[in-house]
Amino acid sequence: MAVIGARPATGIGIFGRRARPRRQPVQRPRVRRVGAGRRATRRVNVSGLVLGVLAAACLCFFYLSQSSHVAATGYEIDSLQAQIATVRQQQQQLILAIGQARSPARIEARAREELGLSPIPQDRIRFAPDQSASTK
Repeated sequence: MAVIGARPATGIGIFGRRARPRRQPVQRPRVRRVGAGRRATRRVNVSGLVLGVLAAACLCFFYLSQSSHVAATGYEIDSLQAQIATVRQQQQQLILAIGQARSPARIEARAREELGLSPIPQDRIRFAPDQSASTK
């Protein structure tokens, strides 16, 4: 006579396997470990990688444009400082030329040489009388 769900005994006690009810295996989700040997593969998000490379390229372009702008501005500043030095030198030369032209010795020499003038003798100089003294 057979009993429903019964299994035959394969051994008795210590000498054989006992008849135990079989458990249904529990299926667990597979977890991939990163770096667990050669067989472990890692999925790479290609769009994220492309986005990262694009962001790095944009940062490099921005850095290069800023550094070249700073260098160009530095060269322009150097050029302007050289122009300032040249203009100041010309200004000093003009101030010297003005001082020489205003000197009485230079004025007298120019009047004699270029204009043919000579100084007036002192006996020929007459001053007008002071009118305020005669009315008193």
